[in-house]
Amino acid sequence: MIPDGSLRYDILDYSNNKYNIKPIYPWTLLPEYAVLRHESSLKWYALFMNVDGQRLGLTPGRIYDVIDLRCPDAEIPSLLEKEGFLPAYHMSKKNWVTILLDGSVALDEIIKLLDESYEITRDRKDISASSNGNQRNINDDRYLGSDTVNKSINKSIDYHKSIDIDYPKTSGSSDYSDNYSNTGNVVFTGTYKDQPLSFGGRRHVDESLPPRIAEMKALYNVIDSRPGADGYYFYKQGKFMEDYEESYDFHGRFMRFFPTYHVMNNDQLRGYFDFRRRIREGDTDTNSISFVYVYLYELLCNIGVSDPEDGFRKILHIDEVFGKVDTSMHDYIKEWLIDYVVYYDLPVSLLEGIYDKGVDDSLSTLFSYEKYILEATDRSKNSLKENDNSSESENDEFNLSEEDTHKIFEAIDALSSYSLSGSLFYRKNPKDMEEIAVRAYRAISLFYQEHDKPMLLEKCFGARGIYPYHMFRKALFYDHLRYDNYEYRFSSCRVYRCKEGHWSVETYREINGKSSDLGAICREIDRLCRRKFSFGHPLQQKLNLPLVIQAITDEIDAYIRKKEEAARPKIHIDFDKLSGIRKDAAYTREQLITAEEMSDEDEFMAFDDSKAASFEEDIVSGTVQEIDNMSNDAVVNTNVEAATSSSILSEHQLKIVNLLLSGGNVSEYVSANHLMLSIEIDSINEVMYDEIGDTVIEFDGESPTLVEDYVEDIKEILGIGQ
Repeated sequence: MIPDGSLRYDILDYSNNKYNIKPIYPWTLLPEYAVLRHESSLKWYALFMNVDGQRLGLTPGRIYDVIDLRCPDAEIPSLLEKEGFLPAYHMSKKNWVTILLDGSVALDEIIKLLDESYEITRDRKDISASSNGNQRNINDDRYLGSDTVNKSINKSIDYHKSIDIDYPKTSGSSDYSDNYSNTGNVVFTGTYKDQPLSFGGRRHVDESLPPRIAEMKALYNVIDSRPGADGYYFYKQGKFMEDYEESYDFHGRFMRFFPTYHVMNNDQLRGYFDFRRRIREGDTDTNSISFVYVYLYELLCNIGVSDPEDGFRKILHIDEVFGKVDTSMHDYIKEWLIDYVVYYDLPVSLLEGIYDKGVDDSLSTLFSYEKYILEATDRSKNSLKENDNSSESENDEFNLSEEDTHKIFEAIDALSSYSLSGSLFYRKNPKDMEEIAVRAYRAISLFYQEHDKPMLLEKCFGARGIYPYHMFRKALFYDHLRYDNYEYRFSSCRVYRCKEGHWSVETYREINGKSSDLGAICREIDRLCRRKFSFGHPLQQKLNLPLVIQAITDEIDAYIRKKEEAARPKIHIDFDKLSGIRKDAAYTREQLITAEEMSDEDEFMAFDDSKAASFEEDIVSGTVQEIDNMSNDAVVNTNVEAATSSSILSEHQLKIVNLLLSGGNVSEYVSANHLMLSIEIDSINEVMYDEIGDTVIEFDGESPTLVEDYVEDIKEILGIGQ
């Protein structure tokens, strides 16, 4: 998307009027990258690009329109000191300079540098061509000064204007020449272009070419080099042939990257329309995968479908039939179906089972959580100003329900490369792990935010911004709807927009699956939980961020204190009822103590020595017996634990580990005992994961290797070498 207010079109019009040179667009995947080059030598003298600010050292997420110009080497240092000039992006920094086209550099200064770049880059061929009339005789003074430029530049060329479909006249003549005025002079409107070679097929098929196909071929203008021309003519020809059917016996072959109608010879064209007829009738037999791609391009353009949902179902059918044969086609279709739903405003529910929205939903959950963290922090600060007790106010602000905590934990786990839900600590203490993980995520996010850095979500998945988007990437497609102002909310963290035909998407920059940065933090949470709760086998520290580790540790300690405080019995004394309790106690005492009992006090206080001795012996013997019982239980438990420790691996698995430790021949042992090495290695890793929390044996399909970091831990756990 080219930003509003860019000087690009003013410069292009100047180049067209003065040098009679129009831009070319060499890159299909970068449709707004334009090049100005000399007609004879084909040397570049200007390159237009729309680039993310992060690549230029400017504001990340903002798109800048720039131009690269060739300058004398001696002038570049002084130019770079000025506002709006940057070291050359994409070109040599020794000879080129990048200029912002947002108005920070005056148009007349850019025009002077453009002329200078033109002169530096042209050679004798270009000079000869310009002397023969290629360069127009225009007084340069008319372009000096931005006010004059705006008045004098011809605005007749619109490089992004949508073109209406008009079909050929009955005579079959091309309508392309109507776009040019007849000045009476010979005008060269194009240069030689490579033509596709024909593989197979018949000769002299022109004699029997159906008139409808001949008319379709006349629609294509081979010299039209405007950006998107191939997509436009494909759409124009496809709509013209939308209901055409033909039975044809095709024995040739057709293979082409980005296949389309105009690259086929007559035999291949008739073969394609026979294939299309058959596939519409349910016959999917073909020897050309390129025919399938052409049919897919038609469906993407809604050619030959009753409505967009019908096209969606037909694309799914193509994937079911041919996606298994051509895996790259399956990957393309998966991306195109998302674009198809967005472009034709279909419900997202159609993508269920095709696209997993788990990542989008998890990002949305964490985005909402970070927003809640900031709001709660602001409320806490306001409460701090009003009340002296800060800690109680802060705890109240961050209270989450058990359901919300679980949802946030699931989002963290889904986006992390380290699975907290697969941890042994989580399986034994799920509530503790969920609470600690959510608290730690909050603490780390606030830590980054307080140090003027992006919060954890942006740190792991890049800046959230609006980025240019190429609809139906790697497909031949024509934007026939061309929305003026359109928005499609795919999820709260992915919003597609189209403004005057330019597509963009608001999302996070680096959504490429699970985050290794978040995974490292989650592993550290698991490690510290094991240590603080004295649980299982300790994990080795791999994260080297002391302040982040300290933030996690503080949250675990705070959670443990909170849990211990909640476990203490609460004693509440109602002092209003104390006087009544005293009265009841005095009355009970009077009822229990009688005069007769008072007279027998001496007898009551007397102690029978023989009974005392007997009672003491009973106590001692009982105690000794109880101690003996406890000792027996302890011995039994110790033996059980020892047996469990020694039996966590089978005999064969233990032997495999010993062979790996001693450097023995594992393959020979496995073969002699008729074992499957891959299954045994997986079983060992699964058992040891519960103890160590990581894979201990790496296996590439040929030879297993112990992870060196865990050798001593394995020996200790299995009691090897002790």
